[in-house]
Amino acid sequence: MAAISQTAANVLASASAIVERNYNFGATVTAGQIVYLNAASKWVLADSDGGLGTAITSKIGMALNGGSDGQPADVVVKDTDLAPGGTLTNGLAVYLFTTAGAISQADIPTTGAYPVCLGVAKSTSKMNFNPTASGAII
Repeated sequence: MAAISQTAANVLASASAIVERNYNFGATVTAGQIVYLNAASKWVLADSDGGLGTAITSKIGMALNGGSDGQPADVVVKDTDLAPGGTLTNGLAVYLFTTAGAISQADIPTTGAYPVCLGVAKSTSKMNFNPTASGAII
């Protein structure tokens, strides 16, 4: 299965989004990538096959801007009308992908992965973004 192709310039939060601006990036990140807040209180790339590690209960979000280690981050952690910058299939769930920072609708995490449902597509360009991690490896 493949990740959804995202265009960083098309990643847009709605007026009702909850955006975290209190932490910096801890790695090089592009707008649209999925990140989690690590033990050092920095946003780093997440992936479903181990990138969340023991921080599975940490905050998870989508980067709204790009940056490198130590640079300021704007990360949406909840948004009922998020444009993730890629083409979605309306009505299908959106998951954290096995590639660091990526999302997918076709690849439901399986054995050896931490299932993280990021939300549900409400059109081909918008989703209800409300990340939920299972808290356990399957």
